Amino acid sequence: MAYALAVGLLVGAVAVAIALTLQIHAFVTGRSVITARQLGLRIVSGLLLLIVVGMIYYGLVREWQNPAHALIYWTVLTLIPLMLIVLALIDLKETQAVGELRQAKLYTDTLRERQRLLSKRQPPEQDD
Repeated sequence: MAYALAVGLLVGAVAVAIALTLQIHAFVTGRSVITARQLGLRIVSGLLLLIVVGMIYYGLVREWQNPAHALIYWTVLTLIPLMLIVLALIDLKETQAVGELRQAKLYTDTLRERQRLLSKRQPPEQDD
């Protein structure tokens, strides 16, 4: 059981590391639509996820001599995912704000292009 859990945690850590690396690579090469702030939030979230995985493994294999130490350790381990939820909500809000700005720009650009095309199609007014 412990071996299977260790393997599962290792696979999870590798998956988080790969996802984090792909996010950074896509941003650096310009193939991502996220902002630098979103990338920062995602890097911090990924690192916190790796810390959580490591702490879970350590907490399971360690022999706790003092129950108070174990309680403090697992309490801290419980608080980190709560921080992750807050970071995810901040990222969601940032994503929505950026999406709204891009949508507004799209509407504005479309309206300008439409006006430009309409002004080309209208025949010049003739004086009688």
